[in-house]
Amino acid sequence: MMNLSEFLVKNLNPPQADAVQTTDGPLLILAGAGSGKTRVLTHRMAQIIADGKAAADEILCVTFTNKAAKEMEHRIYKLLSEINVPIISHLWINTFHAFCVRVLRQHIEMLDYEKPFTIYDSGDQLSLIKKVLQMLNLNDKMYPPKSFQSRISHSKMLGLQPENLKSNNSRSIIDQKTLEVYTRYEIEMKKANALDFDDLLLKTYELFRMYPDLLVQYQNKFRYIMVDEYQDTNHIQYLLIKMLASGHQNICVVGDEDQSIYSWRGADISNILNFEKDFPQAKVVKLEENYRSTKSIVEAATAVISNNSERKDKTLFTNNDQGDAIYVRLERNEYDEAKFVAKEIQRLLSSGYNNLNDYAIFYRTNAQSRVLEEQLRTSSIPYRLIGGIRFYERAEIKDLISYLRVSINLNDNIAVKRIINVPARGIGKTTVEHLDEISINQNISFFEAIKYAVDQRAFNAGTTSKLRRFADIIDDLVAQQKNYKISDFYPLVLDKTEYLVALKKENTTESEARINNLEELSNAIVQFEKERGEEATLSAYLEELALASDLDQKDPEFNAVTLMTLHISKGLEYPFVFIVGCEENLFPSMRGDDVDESDLEEERRLAYVGMTRAREKLWLTHAQMRRVWGQEQMNLPSRFINEIPKNLVQHSSGAATAPPSSFAQRYRARNASTNSFDDSQAFPDYDSSPSYATSSSSSKAEYIKGQRVRHPTFGAGSIFDVEGNSDNLKVSVLFQDNTIKKFIARYARLEKI
Repeated sequence: MMNLSEFLVKNLNPPQADAVQTTDGPLLILAGAGSGKTRVLTHRMAQIIADGKAAADEILCVTFTNKAAKEMEHRIYKLLSEINVPIISHLWINTFHAFCVRVLRQHIEMLDYEKPFTIYDSGDQLSLIKKVLQMLNLNDKMYPPKSFQSRISHSKMLGLQPENLKSNNSRSIIDQKTLEVYTRYEIEMKKANALDFDDLLLKTYELFRMYPDLLVQYQNKFRYIMVDEYQDTNHIQYLLIKMLASGHQNICVVGDEDQSIYSWRGADISNILNFEKDFPQAKVVKLEENYRSTKSIVEAATAVISNNSERKDKTLFTNNDQGDAIYVRLERNEYDEAKFVAKEIQRLLSSGYNNLNDYAIFYRTNAQSRVLEEQLRTSSIPYRLIGGIRFYERAEIKDLISYLRVSINLNDNIAVKRIINVPARGIGKTTVEHLDEISINQNISFFEAIKYAVDQRAFNAGTTSKLRRFADIIDDLVAQQKNYKISDFYPLVLDKTEYLVALKKENTTESEARINNLEELSNAIVQFEKERGEEATLSAYLEELALASDLDQKDPEFNAVTLMTLHISKGLEYPFVFIVGCEENLFPSMRGDDVDESDLEEERRLAYVGMTRAREKLWLTHAQMRRVWGQEQMNLPSRFINEIPKNLVQHSSGAATAPPSSFAQRYRARNASTNSFDDSQAFPDYDSSPSYATSSSSSKAEYIKGQRVRHPTFGAGSIFDVEGNSDNLKVSVLFQDNTIKKFIARYARLEKI
């Protein structure tokens, strides 16, 4: 008869079984993509309980999402019921934050807070920071609240309170103004008897540090500790886990440094890389067999990630079938790229692969979804966005669309109300409500109510001045929009409203993403003009958007293609995966000549994550030209494509030409030290035509291919193409960050060097 230990490992491979049966002492499980780590974790916990080494509530298992915690809990209950081991106590399978809340609920009074305490979400936190700025007489236009929110959060993730940051050594972490805001913010939080999300971890750490006896109590309570996704832990999470495990050292961490992709939100890859230094007696078990993907996909992903230096010595493999080669597709631009993806999905659907839920499209930035959404809609392919909002439903897009609407219709009350205080002008809710009353009582539009209130001095001098300034901006836009085509009017709106300036001042990951979306709206407008020609009026554009929005209302449970960023794809899997925009400067998202190696390695880990989501077929697509703020820009194919062995790749092209050889040579020279790019392999099957050659037309004499020039915005570069004549003369310039931008010569403001 099979004993419990044999039952728990009977369907595991040798490394998995080894990890399950290693219950005492520090253990590092390096779990490659698709290697069954959740199964190992749950079986290991069941093994400890079945062996009687600890009761269910004496094991602490920490993960990163509520979904993962619930899934593990469900599996544990099911597994133990199969071996007839009853659970008579509560399981401690939690997220880090949920675990800390459970601790603080019991002991918060020891930190001089009262029970119960309030937990502030991100919106509450931002509101309090705005109040603090008022207390400190800081203008929230000059000092965006979200910037302080981001810096305070970063400090707390490092375990740093205001008193820790007052030394000169901390100047690189936080500036003096932020320290003032942080200090006052903490005072106000204490008055409110409230903790923010970062406090939940930081205050628990403080509690254990200030009260060693309490720490010992919890060390004794949790005889075994397990941490999932250890590569995603930040510094304060690392400190907490190290504290709790420092006595018995029965700590098991599971993770994959090759999937560490969240440094921008505080994750520290050194936590997993240095585990053996923190726990010198640690045993390391490598789960290297992938059960998810074909051999081609596993071998391609492994070849790419092997170029990183910040990683452990492990090699992913699979016993699955070889499967298809990786499809690499070159298209002329992002629109043709999206059309190719849509047509390829339609082809597969007609071939019998007809479950739309099997298809996923990944991209580096949210802004890229716009073109894909439009093309899927045109092709009548249902889709859903994961972790994002449909492009035209995003707040910043709706804001700018509202400005465009108001510029041709001052009676659009909804649009005026939306933008009256966006970006922030100090026009509050009470003022808006009063304006509403004026509008109703006088039977006039909301915008007319603003002018009426200014003329009649219905508010104090400060509010009147703010309303007058807003009315002047709108009047100016109404007058100007008649003189410009949409693509020229749109940047004027951004400039007059200072919307872009406000986002740049925030200087956060969120504001950067919103700027990318505004850039993509600019590209959408240029494309609309290209397609409609003389019919491309602002009213026609807004009508088209309204119709597109109506088509967007679909059942979220509908069978549909999935769209998401590469970051969100982690932990998921699909039979068919398209990764679009595989180009230098987009993916990897690197700008300028000074490339930070650690940032590049994280981008490569992101590529590895995306590739290993695919089970059966994987496409990597890239475009020859892509619009950036309405200007055509050229990037080379992503270096990650070139890092895949040639025998695993099937190239195809829908574009007529390859980038100029001079561009590839320049890129190769920049990367010669790392040997990461070989231009002889960058376009193996692509036709190279002479379309980039310079004509000898006399009208082009002013600009010569290879000539050095300087642009007031983009800096120095060299001319690599000249086309057209007279007023239609266009000049393409290769800049120092290896991007190519095309300008109309008479507007380009190019200075010869």
